[in-house]
Amino acid sequence: VCPVENAEPLLYFSTDTNMRPEKIIGFYRTRFQIEFGIRDAKQFTGLQSQQTRDRERLDFAFNLSFTALNVCKEVIRKDYPDLSVAQFKRLMFESYLASTIISTCGKSPHLKIIQKINHRLAQLAA
Repeated sequence: VCPVENAEPLLYFSTDTNMRPEKIIGFYRTRFQIEFGIRDAKQFTGLQSQQTRDRERLDFAFNLSFTALNVCKEVIRKDYPDLSVAQFKRLMFESYLASTIISTCGKSPHLKIIQKINHRLAQLAA
């Protein structure tokens, strides 16, 4: 049993009756970090889109997907703490789309305009 402030106590289970409660909680935390990481990699960085069976290509795809996810989470943590991974992905896509539309019109996208667009998109995404 793990007491939680202002909430009902949580129950954690283990088949090892000699294991310390802190270690059990640590295992649970690690397990859920792994599960959420895999879920996010599947949903947001294309982990489940791979069709290859070659081990080296799969290793590359996994590394690329998890690296992209870690970079994404770090940028969110530093610059967009109010956004989820899904909102951040949408923000990046919309920013890219806005830049593409501007450049397709024959205009060179001015950095300040792009920054204004990105700022406004971030406000809309939050």
